[in-house]
Amino acid sequence: LATMNMPASTPEELRACIAADAQTSPSTYLADDSFAAWCYDHLSLGAARSAFERDADPGECEQWGLTSLEWKAQVEMALIALTAAAKMDA
Repeated sequence: LATMNMPASTPEELRACIAADAQTSPSTYLADDSFAAWCYDHLSLGAARSAFERDADPGECEQWGLTSLEWKAQVEMALIALTAAAKMDA
């Protein structure tokens, strides 16, 4: 499992981290320099959901050095974290 020193690298790992520690902010498990963290910080839950529903953004893939599948996984991780954070705030 990911720890404070090692962020989650897949949506599955992120789900496991969040499930294991519901008191910790989900953003803790996103790598600081990752596209997932950028999405978490800059997109609303709705915007992240919309991004996940569409194809990968070629400009963002190029900017972040991601394949379309990696882009999709990063957006999914942001979506998972945003959803978990919203539940914590509820």
